[in-house]
Amino acid sequence: MFRLGIDVGGTFTDVILMGRKPGEVWAVKVPTTPHDPSVGLMDGIQRILEVSKVEPHAVTFVGHGTTIATNLLVEGKGAKTALIATKGFRDILELRRGARHDRADLYDMFFDQPKMLVPRFLRRELDERTHYDGTISSPIDHEELENVVKGLSEEGVEAIAISLLHSYRNRENEEKAVQFCRENFPDIFSTASFEVNPEILEYERTSTTALNATLGPRCSGYIWSLEKGVGDQGIPSGVHLMQSNGGLTRPQEAANTPVTLLESGPAGGVTAASKLCERLGIANAITGDVGGTTFDVSLIRDFRPEVRTLSELERYAVRVPTIDIASIGAGGGSIASVDVGGGLHVGPKSAGADPGPACYGRGGTAATVTDCNLILGYLSGEGMLGGYQLDRAAAEEVVRVNVAEPLGMSVIEAARTVRAVANANMAQAMRLVTIERGYDPRDFAYICFGGGGPVHAVDVARELEVSLVIVPPFPGLFSALGMLVADMLHDFQSPVMENLEDLTCEQVNPKFEALEKEAFRRLRESGVPDDAIQLQRLADCRYLGQAEDIRLDVKSGTLTADDITDLTEVFAREHKRQWNFTLPDRPVLLVNLRLRGIGQVGGTVTEVIASSEAPEPSGERRIVIGEDVKNVPVYQRSQLAVGQSVDGPAIIEEPSTNMILDQGDKAQVDEELNLIVNVRG
Repeated sequence: MFRLGIDVGGTFTDVILMGRKPGEVWAVKVPTTPHDPSVGLMDGIQRILEVSKVEPHAVTFVGHGTTIATNLLVEGKGAKTALIATKGFRDILELRRGARHDRADLYDMFFDQPKMLVPRFLRRELDERTHYDGTISSPIDHEELENVVKGLSEEGVEAIAISLLHSYRNRENEEKAVQFCRENFPDIFSTASFEVNPEILEYERTSTTALNATLGPRCSGYIWSLEKGVGDQGIPSGVHLMQSNGGLTRPQEAANTPVTLLESGPAGGVTAASKLCERLGIANAITGDVGGTTFDVSLIRDFRPEVRTLSELERYAVRVPTIDIASIGAGGGSIASVDVGGGLHVGPKSAGADPGPACYGRGGTAATVTDCNLILGYLSGEGMLGGYQLDRAAAEEVVRVNVAEPLGMSVIEAARTVRAVANANMAQAMRLVTIERGYDPRDFAYICFGGGGPVHAVDVARELEVSLVIVPPFPGLFSALGMLVADMLHDFQSPVMENLEDLTCEQVNPKFEALEKEAFRRLRESGVPDDAIQLQRLADCRYLGQAEDIRLDVKSGTLTADDITDLTEVFAREHKRQWNFTLPDRPVLLVNLRLRGIGQVGGTVTEVIASSEAPEPSGERRIVIGEDVKNVPVYQRSQLAVGQSVDGPAIIEEPSTNMILDQGDKAQVDEELNLIVNVRG
């Protein structure tokens, strides 16, 4: 039995295959095919089966992180979408929420609205009304609904989003509308807000539903095409999709709610890191994924990734549970340029997969971070990065033309400067998820991955005074590994909107019981046995009058009045930690009850063999460290065994990346072949 994980990134598609016996792990990287990501994905599957000599029928699990939803949104290639709203609310998408979230500068007189998800002529109204308390004063008029949907069909719409007023309180009208669409117009992708985001905040709920509709036809087509392609390869297991919340889901569920796939790829790496934290007993960690285009940072606290419920992508509000990932344009392909004033910029523009950095030999003419790392000796020119033979001469030429000459410095100095700026950008991104949220980065370990993660890890950690760096096996394919160790995960919610002091346990307990029943039903349908199901209760709270929620853990079992009272104290402590003040005279509002259903289906890391012998270097390489040029020993990571250690300065080399150690740094191999690096202060 073998498990296959696939992560489609901006530059490479990573594929990892793992069996149950020691040593049964294979990994390959193939170029991503931006015109059709499934082409590179199927190439990767075929290649890893050839490398491993594993028969397709022996693969019993396929997990996939995809960028299809994000790409559709960024490129504006979603389906032709219509919106059905309550009479008087057709313009909710255009009104937006100008005072919050979606304008970087409220006083910018030249602010451009993003392109409307649904043009006004495709936004239609129904004369129905559900009140704030859930009572219905105007039910759906069947004839009116039929005329509205028929008119939209004649306009050639591919998808319909239905978002009616207060449907989070009572979904009856909305449910009738979406059922009518599906029964009578099955060729149109139809989705309703109660299925996607059943909570208060009208604009955010409508925006999320419209996004789900926009993504629906293309994403479902991709998912079912992929499912067929995997089957045609002879793999019987089908495909599980990684969601933004860090859990897997079945193809049917992903096709119905593709909005949950918007952070699918990056979520895989954070999920793998949280599983690693559990095994190592490290409760708190910062994760850093240096890919070809971006540097993605997240926080793991008490063994769990931080999750947010409101995101903004391409200036559209998305309200689904998502691993909180901060991304900046500081990947290996990030372009270094000098402006007219002599200022050096690194990113956010990237050389991407095509043509990629100049050193790839595919026609790139811009200087990138990868080019500079090669010049400094931090990357080997042989057999790195998916089989590319890196061209140092090409790297030196683009750095000379684009950076060194404009700044009046040598190529080496220019490469050092570009790397220093990239490191500073990465460190600042890590401050965003720690210091700016009330955490001290020195209290966290740093788990680095991605093709460029270990290359920059020690320098970035030292800048933040982080003393412990962890480099997992296959760091360049760690997000793909996340697909193998992730569990099934579904999030459910129920709106409350009551002050805690007025709330009774008789109001709360039935809501949690209903959510738990739904979680068991969904996970059982996915084939998860009851003894592998875990439930996690949560509550969104805020002070009355505030706009932002704080998520709190809630105990399992039947809640008492004292348990509800305790939530007020827990909220005050968390509010104090996060914002450094409390409002003791202000009521605490319970906004939503949430439940996370976890189906424990993730795989485990294979066993390894220990060795007490000192490792032998495979050679030397000349690298630039600080202002010095040194010959340092190079160790092959594949030859390092459990218990062995490497003292800096040194390079630990592997096919997907390099680990750079400075003087005083020490890396030791643990029982799972992680590199545990103690960073010199």
